[in-house]
Amino acid sequence: MPRDGDPFEARSNDDHTYEKGDMDMSVKADIQHGAAGHGALDSKNLPRSTPGWRIIIQEVIADKLALFSLILFTIITAYVFGLTMFLDRQEIVMVDLFAINQPPDETFRLGTDYGGRDIFGQLIIGTRNSLAIGILVTLMSVGFGIVYGVVSGYFGGQIDNIMMRIVDFFMVLPFLMIVIVFVTITPSYDIFTFSFMMAAFLWTGTARLVRSLAIQERELDYINASKTLGSSHGKIVFTQLMPNLVGIIIVNGTLSLAANIGIESGLSFIGFGFPEDYPSLGTLMAYATNSQTLQHRPWIWVPAAIMILVLMLCVRNIGEAMRRAGDARQRQA
Repeated sequence: MPRDGDPFEARSNDDHTYEKGDMDMSVKADIQHGAAGHGALDSKNLPRSTPGWRIIIQEVIADKLALFSLILFTIITAYVFGLTMFLDRQEIVMVDLFAINQPPDETFRLGTDYGGRDIFGQLIIGTRNSLAIGILVTLMSVGFGIVYGVVSGYFGGQIDNIMMRIVDFFMVLPFLMIVIVFVTITPSYDIFTFSFMMAAFLWTGTARLVRSLAIQERELDYINASKTLGSSHGKIVFTQLMPNLVGIIIVNGTLSLAANIGIESGLSFIGFGFPEDYPSLGTLMAYATNSQTLQHRPWIWVPAAIMILVLMLCVRNIGEAMRRAGDARQRQA
């Protein structure tokens, strides 16, 4: 007879035959989810880090100023690139002696310059040219700087020493003077040629930054583990090293865009950029060197000055939001 309180008493009177599978299920039901398999973790319940692109989106949305700057910059870029498809540059830069220095009116929304050329058309084309040059220079310089810095920092040793001496040589060169010489001796150039001349000397900062980050990353355990497992250098760089540098690269590229637009505008302002028949924001600002234009005809140069200021502030605000997103990503990691 079973004792009182015997836990097996109920089963002794049960006619059901318990199979092995029933016992396994009853045992597993008492084990907490994720503890099965000799202490193995349940991969479905493991915490997952938030992707970097999602952190950037969240940071930009949370920062109302950065979100407004992004929307405004996108609208300006789409507007000038779209409208220039319907504008004839040759017609806009054509001299009209009967419309010299006219103030804004129904015919000329932003007035005309000393050659009777429409300021509004020049502003649209000039903004397009300045943005195109800034974007091209950024892509060329940042792209080459990333490759150069990763190779130098990842392999290190004698390769790093030689490559850094080349960087030092380029950094001591007078950038503006060399670009001015190239512009002077080049009979004709377009946006791509001018962008290449600038990018040839603006990649060194990105290269040094990426090199320092690559040196830090190559000493970490996950890189050493991949080398021990026999992974190729290309696989390690592209699948493990580069994803951890994307945030810093995006921030550096965004801030470089603003700097490159400013450099192009400065060169055009002092007369070593594009000529007047190929307008940019710098060529419009150069009209302010005339004292009469500076004092009595502000409609010629003020729109270009405002456009430069707006573009710089927009890119700066977007870059700051991305920088904070990169810091948040590093803290999460």
